[in-house]
Amino acid sequence: MKFKSVYDAVGHLPCTEESQCRVLYDWVREARPAQCLELGFLYGKTSCVIAAALQENGGGHLTSLDLETVRNHQGNPNILDHLAKIGLEAFVTPVFSRISYTWELKKIIEKQTADNRCEPCFDFIFLDGAHTWETDVCAFFLAMKLLKPGGWFLFDDYMYSIEKSAWWSQAPEMQDKPEEYRKEKQVERLVTLAVSQHPDVETVVIRDNWAWARKKPEAAVPAGPSVTHLTKTVAKRWLLDAVLRRKR
Repeated sequence: MKFKSVYDAVGHLPCTEESQCRVLYDWVREARPAQCLELGFLYGKTSCVIAAALQENGGGHLTSLDLETVRNHQGNPNILDHLAKIGLEAFVTPVFSRISYTWELKKIIEKQTADNRCEPCFDFIFLDGAHTWETDVCAFFLAMKLLKPGGWFLFDDYMYSIEKSAWWSQAPEMQDKPEEYRKEKQVERLVTLAVSQHPDVETVVIRDNWAWARKKPEAAVPAGPSVTHLTKTVAKRWLLDAVLRRKR
């Protein structure tokens, strides 16, 4: 589906502007990621844009995660309605989580893990969800395990702060947060303090209000150490041996 067609169908929805949707659409068309992951979809606007680009590419799939509460967010039609409207349901698997997208990432990591090794499965990951340090730092580190070497990570709202958000600044759960938390550009802090310092990140590029990060093509996917489960008896013996070794 051409960009104009998909944007005519979903452009009225809030959040991501047309220029950003165009950049996202063109990037997917050019990079041709086979497996995509979206963390936070709300009404499904960018989900539809990615799906349209995948269709134009002749294949690919998007897994999109968000909360169950967005199914009827502010009375607007949800992602399922919009995908049906443009006929691209086959390109997207929306997941409405009752907990969080970090919980759903845990499930994907479990599925991708064999012999204590997580096999990456996504070529492109788009993070446009909580925009808070606690949730999205966790999401980044979990999702990096699932991003293939050479894959790209996109972070929306680079300069976002709770204070500048008309909706979040009025949210009841934000009213007791200290001023520094409400003013902090938390996505920028995530990119600066976690993403750019990650040993597997090759490059970080800031474009407008987005941050793009590429995972090193040579990034290894090592198996973790074996895990030893100790019974109480074995644990006591292990601790006693450790104490005796220190005394020698």
